[in-house]
Amino acid sequence: MDQIIAWDQAVSIVIPVFNSSQSIAELISRLVATLDARGLCFEIILVDDGSGDDSRAVIRGLAADDSRIILIARDHNAGQQAAIKTGLSRSKGHWVVTIDDDLEQQPEDVPVLLAEIKKGFDVVYGIPDRAGYPFYRQWGSQLVDLFFTLILKKPKNIRVGSFRVLNREIVERIIKDQTPFVYITAITLRLTRNIGNVKVAYRPRRYGKSNYNFKKLSQLLLRLFYYYGINRGYQPRQQEMDKIKNKGRK
Repeated sequence: MDQIIAWDQAVSIVIPVFNSSQSIAELISRLVATLDARGLCFEIILVDDGSGDDSRAVIRGLAADDSRIILIARDHNAGQQAAIKTGLSRSKGHWVVTIDDDLEQQPEDVPVLLAEIKKGFDVVYGIPDRAGYPFYRQWGSQLVDLFFTLILKKPKNIRVGSFRVLNREIVERIIKDQTPFVYITAITLRLTRNIGNVKVAYRPRRYGKSNYNFKKLSQLLLRLFYYYGINRGYQPRQQEMDKIKNKGRK
């Protein structure tokens, strides 16, 4: 019973990981310090999406010292969105936070998201001050936002992103979604309009570089339109599913 009560109040942090051996130890350290300082029961789930560097070894070393750190190792790269869904499926907390692995989003802002969702929202997105944000990424984010507004009827005053907190009910419904091309925000917008925003900090990445480019943006928009627009209720045959590649990383 104590364990059930604990998880009913707990927080799960889900992090998709890809070639982030230089940043992941700092990210986890800061997350643990932030959540411990508030006396929260939590787990940190890291889904390594076929990294080619030492990310997996770094996580294993950290997990050996703290049982709240959990590694899920994927044999091949399926994309950021599919990795997040895998982490959601493993999570147990009443609140589930998703945060990127590159330290552009600040772990110290997790309590800000938690405070906002406890006001009664189903999901709250942390929206950064984009000062210093690369122009091409601002432009790409605006195009995706326009798709969500026009096709999925996202409220115009709400912004979305990868730094968010969801309640358990929405997480369970996302897990059950069978759309072969996974995009967490697109699934979320099918399920609820009870969405909040809070301002969070943005810091330029110090390690590596973004894989985001015009070609990947174009492919993303086409797949979003196909799977969440014109064919939103379509379930393909297994042969078709095998051909789908979730290359959704930034």
